[in-house]
Amino acid sequence: MKKSLMIIFLMTSLFCFSQNKMLDSLENVINNYKTEDTTYVNLRIKYVARKMFLTPTDTTWTNYVNKTLNVSKQLNYPKGIGISYNNLGIIQHYFLSDPLGGLDYYQKSYAIFEKDPKFNKYVIGVLTNIGLINYEQQEYATALKSFKTLLNYPENTSKFITHFYIANIYGDQKKLDSSIYFYKKALVGAEQNKQPLYIANIKTNLGLIQTNAGYLEEGLKNTNGSLNLIEQHNIESLRMPAYTNAAEVYLQNNNIEKAEYFATNSLELNASLNNLSTEKSALATLANVYAKKGDYENALLTYQKHIVLRDSLINADRKLEISRKEIQYEADKDRAIAQMEIERQKSIKNASIAGGTGLVLASIIGFILYRRKQDAVSKSKEAEFNAKVSDTELKALRSQMNPHFIFNSLNSIGDYIIKNDTKSASDYLSKFAKLMRLTLENSEKKEILLSEDIALLKTYMDIERKRFNNKFNYTIQVDSNLDAENIVVPPMILQPFIENSIVHGLSQKEAPGLITISFKAENNMLICSVDDNGIGRKHSVSNKNNPENKSMGMAITKSRIEIINKLKNTNGTVEIIDKAEGTRIDVSLPMQFAF
Repeated sequence: MKKSLMIIFLMTSLFCFSQNKMLDSLENVINNYKTEDTTYVNLRIKYVARKMFLTPTDTTWTNYVNKTLNVSKQLNYPKGIGISYNNLGIIQHYFLSDPLGGLDYYQKSYAIFEKDPKFNKYVIGVLTNIGLINYEQQEYATALKSFKTLLNYPENTSKFITHFYIANIYGDQKKLDSSIYFYKKALVGAEQNKQPLYIANIKTNLGLIQTNAGYLEEGLKNTNGSLNLIEQHNIESLRMPAYTNAAEVYLQNNNIEKAEYFATNSLELNASLNNLSTEKSALATLANVYAKKGDYENALLTYQKHIVLRDSLINADRKLEISRKEIQYEADKDRAIAQMEIERQKSIKNASIAGGTGLVLASIIGFILYRRKQDAVSKSKEAEFNAKVSDTELKALRSQMNPHFIFNSLNSIGDYIIKNDTKSASDYLSKFAKLMRLTLENSEKKEILLSEDIALLKTYMDIERKRFNNKFNYTIQVDSNLDAENIVVPPMILQPFIENSIVHGLSQKEAPGLITISFKAENNMLICSVDDNGIGRKHSVSNKNNPENKSMGMAITKSRIEIINKLKNTNGTVEIIDKAEGTRIDVSLPMQFAF
């Protein structure tokens, strides 16, 4: 959905500024205008508004807009200053792919326009740009705040577009009912304004969301409505994402032929556009189509392509997450620098006054400066801790699932297909797809329900049992006084230890092994244990050959728990216990409840 949103935004901009018959004459008027007054500024603003989106690769736009800004400042002309800041934000955001720079200019523009109600019509565009940049950075709460603020402005005459943006955000957050509600409001507005481009885009997104929410008949109706509009108005820019959505909708409606038709055609259309996100979705749907048809060889090949593409996009998403954290870091740094400058000026002033007041006041000032230095040290440590939080979060995302496990699983599926064991291949592929989906969904969350984490671990261990030919069994024990539907835990925090138990402990044991996973409450802490009867750490050949393998999961988990301790003032721990036969890991976490 996010890709469809950006297509709409850019196309709308092109349509809005495509009337350029008067551009040459307007440029001549500006060049021949001799006085740098507000009329001169307005002419430059008008020219930029009409031409900038027609030539986004023109590197001279920054200098052009900066000149308009400087003249506006000399004239003390708020309209010129605010619009110039907004235009500089657009250049940084969309032309130079610098969201940090764009957000800085948007905020400066908003600070100018919010002071006077007569500028409310300009606030609409600025808040929309701020909302979009936060949406792209997955700062959903901030983006929603910007878009919902827009709904309160009478000057916002295209509220259906704002409703569309809000629906996209709720869709990305998997809040399907809220997404459907706002898509329907957007659809009413788009139909009233007779905007076929928006109507088609809203309907394809709405159809997919309704289908995912279980409203199959309504979802199919809106999907077909979107496809009909695309054909009727020849909206080629929406055809590929609409076909991808249609493939998934028809698949969920068990119309395998049409699902295959739209998925295949979406991939063909994408060959020239190279939209990786759409291609990834189409490949996933097509793999499921082949699986339902019993064509497991093509299902595997298509799913492998999907995995490769998905991994490349995950790397892109991680870059986006890093970019988001950089924006937050830079904003925090700017505030800290400004505060330090204020404190410095205060210190200089206080020192000047204190110079003539004697030794007593000098001692007092010395004490104050000492306290300020201590506060600065404390803030520095806090900043270091926040940086560590960000770094650990990123490492945790990267280590959610061992890539060797993914490829080993794919190889196992391939072995079943070669042996014509289609039932085992289908079962393995189904569980593997479920695990990947759950892992990706949960990697975006800091905490999930204990019941959800247990379900994820069960799926993981079922796959590993199958891969190791049922060489081990497992049990999961939850204390009777624990409510797994109300307790929240960091996702997959036990997975590295379970993987170690299987690979380093049980796989090298001749007799069948057993892993016991247990959860119990103790002194307001949740004790999560992984207990195996493997060969133990001292005898593990894999650990000796690859000493770093056993430390990575442990190091990341310890860092995650250390952060939880710092934030919640608790004393969570990780303890490794070497037994006579096997190893036990006890992870102690602060007890947290969802409700």
